[in-house]
Amino acid sequence: MLVKFVFILVLIAFTQSCKEKTSRSNSYYNDSESNYYYEDEEAYPDDTYCADVDYYNPDTGARSNYTLNVEVEDNEVTVIHFSRGWLDSSEFSSEALDEDGYCSIRLYDGRQFDIQITGSGCSFSDGYRIESDIEDEIAAVTCPRCGFSKYEYDTYCNDCENLLENTCSRCGGFEYYVYGGLCSSCKDDDNEGW
Repeated sequence: MLVKFVFILVLIAFTQSCKEKTSRSNSYYNDSESNYYYEDEEAYPDDTYCADVDYYNPDTGARSNYTLNVEVEDNEVTVIHFSRGWLDSSEFSSEALDEDGYCSIRLYDGRQFDIQITGSGCSFSDGYRIESDIEDEIAAVTCPRCGFSKYEYDTYCNDCENLLENTCSRCGGFEYYVYGGLCSSCKDDDNEGW
């Protein structure tokens, strides 16, 4: 009878031990399977999304906020849409979205776009407004005379200012500080005619 009792206890202990190992290994299998599933699942599958876009231009100091459509591929923003055009990998390196749908993109010319995904594609966007604002910015830093860059607060670039200040309005000769008036040679010709 004692041997039977000991045998039953050993059998119960062995059975309990097997149950624990089985439940642990099933738990491990389920955990690793679920982790594997979440690692492969993209938070933002390939599609077009609506986003709040904070724009900053360090050259002009301009800051604005827009609602725009952006394209996502492989959980990275690859295209920013405007009304008539877009920015893509020819202008910036694609950036991965974090788990909250945010990324920051810096264009090769230094302008920055902070993007926050807000939902599926926008039915209305600020595409025309951002295009107009960027055109105004470009015009503000482009010399209207030669097309080269200038400071926003200047009317012309340094080279054009130099030409305007130092070119005779009659003969086109170069002389410092004529300011669009007559050079000393043209003034002398006028004085001789008296």
